[in-house]
Amino acid sequence: MTVLAAVDGTETPNRVVNVANDMATTRGEELVVLHVISEETYEQRSESTDDYFRDDAIHDAKQIGRRVVRETLESENGATYIGRIGSPGKGILDAIESEEPSYVVLGSRKRTPVGKALLGSTTQSVLLHTDVPVVAIPDEP
Repeated sequence: MTVLAAVDGTETPNRVVNVANDMATTRGEELVVLHVISEETYEQRSESTDDYFRDDAIHDAKQIGRRVVRETLESENGATYIGRIGSPGKGILDAIESEEPSYVVLGSRKRTPVGKALLGSTTQSVLLHTDVPVVAIPDEP
């Protein structure tokens, strides 16, 4: 089995990676790191470069996950990297389906109740659409 860590690539060291790595190590499972590049980002890169394709974006997403792990754990620690294109929630749910992890670890932003109702939440979407245990790590300790 695996522990799936979903990273957004914006912060290092990354608390999601630390927790997921600790869980994977304790349970004797593989750490799988996912980063999702938005469709908008992919389209911008594709329009600005003649030879930028979906495979390139998936490779870039994996590289972002690799960088976050390396900067957090000071090594790649034998992790496996997955890249997706699209919305973070769908990318995470697709990875859950394909990887069948024992746990999913992801970040959770503090938001107002109105913000949650109007904008939705990746964490909330994942929690509502999977039976896999989800560990939500808040932005602030």
